Amino acid sequence: GKSRKKKVFVLDTSVLLHDHQSITNFDKHDVAIPITVLEELDKFKIGNDTKNFSAREVIRFIDKLSIGNSLQEWIPLGKGKGKFKVVLNAQPKSFDAEDIYAKGK
Repeated sequence: GKSRKKKVFVLDTSVLLHDHQSITNFDKHDVAIPITVLEELDKFKIGNDTKNFSAREVIRFIDKLSIGNSLQEWIPLGKGKGKFKVVLNAQPKSFDAEDIYAKGK
């Protein structure tokens, strides 16, 4: 049925700061984050708040993914997971984690 379809979830900064593992929480679905979110996470790196810890963890995770990969290409997140990429040009005025940015192939 319909629910088997893969989706792409676009995550915003608040989702990632709330749960630094959120990139891997979407099962087989693909996850994208806009480049602007990466830039915002960078601003949150410094400090001792939970959100600062989360920002550092997310950045570390994305850095690891980027070893040997281009972040602008879909990178597999592992067994049973979808793929991940950084979106350079998606600038919808406002979107949340549920918004579908692109249909999986």
